[in-house]
Amino acid sequence: MLNQVTRRQLMKTLSAFGLSSLMPNSVFAQGTDNLIQRAIPGTREVLPVIGFGSSAPVREILNDGPSVVESLIETMVSMGASIVDTAPREYEVDKAFGKILSDPRFKYRLFVSTKVGLNRFMATREVDKAGGIKQFEQTNSLFNRHPADLVYVESMTDMDIHWPTLRELKEKGEARYIGITSSFTEDHERMAEFMKQEKPDFIQVNFSLLEPQAEEVVLPLARDLGIGVMINSPFNGGELFRKVSGHDLPDWAAEIDCQTWAQFNLKYILGMTNINTVLTETNKTHHLVDNIGGGMGRIPDAQTRIRMKAHFDSLG
Repeated sequence: MLNQVTRRQLMKTLSAFGLSSLMPNSVFAQGTDNLIQRAIPGTREVLPVIGFGSSAPVREILNDGPSVVESLIETMVSMGASIVDTAPREYEVDKAFGKILSDPRFKYRLFVSTKVGLNRFMATREVDKAGGIKQFEQTNSLFNRHPADLVYVESMTDMDIHWPTLRELKEKGEARYIGITSSFTEDHERMAEFMKQEKPDFIQVNFSLLEPQAEEVVLPLARDLGIGVMINSPFNGGELFRKVSGHDLPDWAAEIDCQTWAQFNLKYILGMTNINTVLTETNKTHHLVDNIGGGMGRIPDAQTRIRMKAHFDSLG
């Protein structure tokens, strides 16, 4: 629950950007303790339903300085969010980002997930077992997370190499949770088979109004197996906004405390109640505030979700 200082911080943030209109009315009627939290399956630990996918803004730290990312982290923390999703990058980038994550204002209020395997941002793409361990050690050390909160095998890359490493990290107490990620619908069948065999603590998967296929098998399976869920690519790289461009929200969106298309999509996603967190990526503070608003107020029931999907599909 947010304390009174945090409430003042939130009101200051909203006022500074003229963004109070993006918040559901219930936020101001009932206080600001309304960012929904959901329990990690099998534990008493809860996570806020909106998180921060940090790739794009973090990669600009060396060029633009830390102020943008620092402002984003400060804003999300002030609004009750805490999830930061990241991946290994060049040493100097991770070092700069780690200084922000280790700031005493933020460190103990964050849940940081990172990854091994894909190596998108390093000099070479090939990562063997030793390379995966090196990735983990770099982020764990520079981000100052001991133990690591959550470590994924990114994009289900070389699972036979990296999954045993993650299991070892968890057994040694060096990682609290471990999991796998995919952002491609064609990987869902392979992800489901792995979930049945290994039962990871978490999956991270693509899901949105524009890309709803995870709802067919992967998300129900995660619910049945007691696996935590984070959602990536909720806006499909901006494609979702291009689809709704020029269209007004339906009047009935107000019934679920929804005031923007971003919130409309996020609330549709969160209608799957076993989803722990949706990772939204932006380098704009006002977009982050808007996104976090999607995790406040009322969440659609099954019938409303059907109505939302039908309206969205009708936009052409």
